[in-house]
Amino acid sequence: MASIDKPKIYYFDGKGRAEVSRLVFVLTGNEFEDVRFNSEEWTNKFKAESPLGTAPFYEEGDVKIGGSLGIVRYVSDKHGLGGANPFESAFLESLSDAMFDLGTKLYPFMFGPEGEREEAKKSFLETIPVKLNYLERLVKGEDTFLDGKQSYPDLHISAFHMDCTKFQVSDVFEDCPKLQKVIGRIDSNVNVMAFREKHP
Repeated sequence: MASIDKPKIYYFDGKGRAEVSRLVFVLTGNEFEDVRFNSEEWTNKFKAESPLGTAPFYEEGDVKIGGSLGIVRYVSDKHGLGGANPFESAFLESLSDAMFDLGTKLYPFMFGPEGEREEAKKSFLETIPVKLNYLERLVKGEDTFLDGKQSYPDLHISAFHMDCTKFQVSDVFEDCPKLQKVIGRIDSNVNVMAFREKHP
């Protein structure tokens, strides 16, 4: 039986689809067990423990949750980074869904077939700035999506920016000063900085 006091997030030893859920705990200063595994360990052990047979998955006491966005929304609501009412919750979910979609656009030109990567990168550089401009208009606070309150989409956009920086396409944020402020606030948080230094 898992400890109720210390929830667990299970995922591969990388950022991927678990990073935002991890950052919810890191940003809010709540403890969790960061369970990481390799492909062989996933196949031989952890896949059978996952409620949906997918990674990441989350465990709290006798309860398990599968699906990256479901986990993010649950832990965010629990730790004060979710919406304060149904409309605000829906607004945050729409942002989260949009940013999840953005993240999937990175993979074709980094990990897709060799002959298709150049075209995929060209498409990314042409289309992502347009999508980011829509998100730019939805920033309501000085450096937060919500007015005066941090929320989990702040973490989503920071994580996406980190991936863009890693893959040398962060110029897509050039015309998004509001998003840059949201990212800057997350990136300068001492807990987040320490976690990222430990898990680059």
